[in-house]
Formats: sequence, C-alpha cells, structure tokens
Amino acid sequence: MEKDLRDGVSSRSVSLGSPSSLSPSYEQLEPPQTSYCFDQALLDSEFSRLSVSSSSYNNNRRRSSSSNSNSNSNNQALYMGSGYDLANGVGGVDHFMPCSFQPERENQRVGDFGHLGVANTNFLEIFVPERNQLRQREYPNRLSWNGNGLVSDVSMNSCGLVDGLGSKKPRFPNWLKDSMNCWSLKDLRGMMLYMAQNQQWSRYLQCKMDGCTDEEKNLIFMELIEHVGKLMLHPFGNYVAQKLVEICSEHQRTQILQKVIETNYLVQMCLTNLGSRSIQKLLKHFTTQQQISTFMYALSPGTLALSKDLNGQHVIQHCLMHFSDEDNMHLLNEVANNCLKIATDRSGCCVLQKCLKHYKGALKERVVAGIIANAFLLAEDQYGNYVVQYLLELRIPQVTENLLRQFKGRYFIFSSNKFGSNVVEKCLVETVEEHSSSIIIELLTDPKCSMLLIDPYGNFVIQKALLVSKGCIRNALLELIQSNSSMMTSNLYGRKVLTFCQKELNINFRTRR
Repeated sequence: MEKDLRDGVSSRSVSLGSPSSLSPSYEQLEPPQTSYCFDQALLDSEFSRLSVSSSSYNNNRRRSSSSNSNSNSNNQALYMGSGYDLANGVGGVDHFMPCSFQPERENQRVGDFGHLGVANTNFLEIFVPERNQLRQREYPNRLSWNGNGLVSDVSMNSCGLVDGLGSKKPRFPNWLKDSMNCWSLKDLRGMMLYMAQNQQWSRYLQCKMDGCTDEEKNLIFMELIEHVGKLMLHPFGNYVAQKLVEICSEHQRTQILQKVIETNYLVQMCLTNLGSRSIQKLLKHFTTQQQISTFMYALSPGTLALSKDLNGQHVIQHCLMHFSDEDNMHLLNEVANNCLKIATDRSGCCVLQKCLKHYKGALKERVVAGIIANAFLLAEDQYGNYVVQYLLELRIPQVTENLLRQFKGRYFIFSSNKFGSNVVEKCLVETVEEHSSSIIIELLTDPKCSMLLIDPYGNFVIQKALLVSKGCIRNALLELIQSNSSMMTSNLYGRKVLTFCQKELNINFRTRR
C-alpha cells in the first residue's frame, strides 16, 4: 500500500484531488481539467507583478510538455483557481512562498499553506504542496473540498495570506504554524499593514517583533509609520502599534509622535478606548524633553474634553503623575479655568483630585482657589462633593477655614441633601474641635433641627455629631433626642439614631407614653 501511495504522488507538486478521487486504495489523484484559453493582456499583467514574463511562462510550459509528454498534468507545480496552471521551472513558487520552505527543496518540510506573496484573490484560491495532498484523510472534518480539488474553507486575502479556516473563531492549525515558524520578517515585506489589522496575523506579527534585529525593526517601521494613527484605533492593529512603540528607537518614536499630531486627531484619538491605550503606551516610552513638550503643547487645548471623558481622563492623569510641573503648566491652567465644569463631571472629579494630590505651589493654589470659589455648588453636586471632601482630607488649615466660611449658614440645608450631608460629615470629622463645635451649634439653633432626627440623610449627620462632640454640646444633642424619642421610635431613620446611641454610646432612651 505504501508503494502505491508513493507512486500516486510521484511528481514534486500536484494540485489536491477532490474527495471522490481519493479511493480507499490511495489511487493516484487526477488533476482538475483546466482551460488554457485566457486573456493574454491579463496574463501579462499578473505575471508582471510576479517579475515573470508571460513568454517565459509559455516557453517553460512548452518545454515541460515536450519533456514529459507521457506523464500526466500532475507535473504542474501549483493550481490557481481561475484556470492558471503554473509550470515547474518558471520560478513562480519563489514569488509566492518564502525560500525557507519552497517545494523545490526536497529535504525541507513544506507547509500546507503559507505566505503567498502578492497573489491576487481573483486568480488564486489556494496552493497545496504535493506532500500534503492526502491532508483530507488526516483532517477530514476540518477542511472542505470543492469540485476542482481545492480547499474551499481557507480564504485568501488581497495580500495572498490565509484569512482563516472558515470557522467562527479562525485559528491557525498546528501544521500551518510549523511552516509559519520558518518565516522571517523579510518574507512578509509589503504585507505587514494587512497582517496588523487581522486578528490571527496580528498576533503572529507581534510574536515576530519580539527579538527582531535592528534591520527588521526598520523594515517594520517603514511599512507601518504612514498608517500608525489608523492602527492605534484598530481593534487588532493597536496591539501592533503598541509593540512598535516598545521596540523602536528614540528617533522613531519621535516620528510616530509627529505622525499622530499631524493627523489633527490627537484629542479625538485619546477619547476612544483603543486610542487612549495606545497613546498611554507612547507616553510611557518618552525619553526626551522634546517629545514631552511637543505632546503637551498639542494636548493642552483638549484638556476640558479629555478630563470629562472616561477614556481621555487616563491620558490626563498619566501626564499629571509622570510629568513635571513645568510640563503640565498649560494643562493645569486649563483645569483651573474650567474647575466647575470638570469637578461636576464623573471623570473630571477624579482628574481634579489627582491635581490636588500631585502638585504644590502656585499651580495647585490656582486649582484650590477655583474649588473654594464654587464650593457651595460643588457640595450639593453628585460628583463635586467628592472634590470638596478630598480637599478637606488634605487638612490644610487655611484652605479648611476658607471652605467652612463658604458653608457658614448652609449646614442645615446641606444636612438634608443627599450629597451635601456627606460634606457636613467630613467637616465634622476632619476639622478641629473648635470648628466642629461651631457647626453643631449652628444645627442645634435652627428651628427645624428636630427634623434632622428623622431625615433620610440628616440622621447620619446627627450620628456623626454625637460621635465627635463633647461636654455640653453632646448633652444638648442627647436632650434633643430624648425629647423626640417617641416620634423617632415610629420612624425608620429615627430608629437608626436610637440604635446608634445604644450601641456606640451605651445610652437607652425610654419612650414617653
């Protein structure tokens, strides 16, 4: 049987037979009958792309036919899906497959599918080397076969690369990966842009970029530099762009930065999820002051939009944490000028807290002044209250006094507000006894103070006041609770205050009858 098998594949390379031609006895495969009547101009055009003339092709085909008149058409090296038969000796294999696994090299393993050069999808379906012509038996459930004896599930792209295996989650089979491991980046010249934007080829290209030589780095850079902005926004290409930033030289990173800025879409790029990640990767690899200055000059006009965006805020925060005060001067000026708009935004409030945390001096004072000027509005805002609380946590005496002065006469209103009550609690906890006592006295002297005992938010302020107060001020609070205990017992929020007194202060109030 093995002898019959060897006889059936006697030629160096044949087209893969259809399922019907593969009998149980492994009979020799019959190649598809193709027509040699085609447009000469079209043939010349296609062969010009392969650096092979059509006359050379025809001469080789005649020599092949005359020298092998008794043999069948299995001598054809490759079968092309639109009726083209490429004869041995033309050199077409050299143009379609890397030299590392050309079929002419008998002692080298030949991959089933591979890098197919600049072949056009309209003229090429798939090349199947001779040694794998019985692959149908080895993978009966993974490949489908059409009437011409070609693998139909494997599609080719315009660059001549395998697009996938016709599955919902296309993956390269192991027998294809073995051939791919033999390729070098020079073999992929002219196709890297496509590969970067393809899910499977993008991963392959990233693996090849690890440990590549300086010459190969330059090759990748030259192919992708003009499209780096597009790749940074691509679902698969952004990973290649980030890898390129990691491996390229300082001068090349500067060129990448210039290309991104030249598009005039730097801010819009930072507003997207993929673009934000790619830009942050670029920022992490900045090595010169010129790169930082150029980037910050282009970014600063979009500070407001970036600070209020879920993705853009990460770029702003990276600059605040890793760049100097001088580098961020324009950025911080924009933050200070738009303090209220930024502080009342979900993402912006985080940016403001980073500004307060990482900076000192005149720039920080400008931001603090903007917060204090709008403290009343921020205290009752769903996001702005976090900025005010953070400023109180810094425990800067002068800043704290200025904030308390802004809130004076408003503590009762804040205590009944969902967000303002959090600010009042923070004022009680983070300030000295003198300031906390004045806040509690203002609450006790309000005619509606008893309403705080049963208020959904005010009851928490009362609990915090009981915790920080001492002496006569605490006694005044306990007396207020005692006089309203009957009302509080029948109220959900009032019972919370009574329970707090029992657990934290070990005080039980008897209900009046």
